[in-house]
Amino acid sequence: MIRDWLFGKLQTRALDSSSREVEKFVTSLKGLGDRDLGAIVAIATVLRINFESHGVLAPNVFSDEALPSTETLGRYQLEINRLARQFRKMGLASDSAAAMVWSYTLRCLNIPTLRPHGLEMWIELKRGFPHVEEALRKGEREAGKSLPERVWSEWNAIPIGFDSP
Repeated sequence: MIRDWLFGKLQTRALDSSSREVEKFVTSLKGLGDRDLGAIVAIATVLRINFESHGVLAPNVFSDEALPSTETLGRYQLEINRLARQFRKMGLASDSAAAMVWSYTLRCLNIPTLRPHGLEMWIELKRGFPHVEEALRKGEREAGKSLPERVWSEWNAIPIGFDSP
């Protein structure tokens, strides 16, 4: 009985902490201009495709209606969090923020009570959509090479469940 009570308390604390983290991220997105959001979406698209190509994420995990298990989604999130920390250590703040888009998207898909936060996050990210192609062209110029065609065709893909309103 005490064990169940303690477990319930720990679960509530973890959920509250997760909710606060996602809310903080969404608030930071609200503070960004549309062009900055476009750059975040552009980088996030490149990262997602790289994550899928290198086995960090299953291909099309955000578009299939049948989500992987909660354990699998959690593993994806842990790996993306590790990569986001590496980006931060390397001084790549935009890459870190873009990786966190996917980490928080996974968290919001994995915990049903966080889904409204995921929807709010993607509403903010959509403000940047008019500027994504400009950011992708700039990225190509800076890198001196073309981005994969998949980046150009999938940059406006919104994870299932966060594609409305």
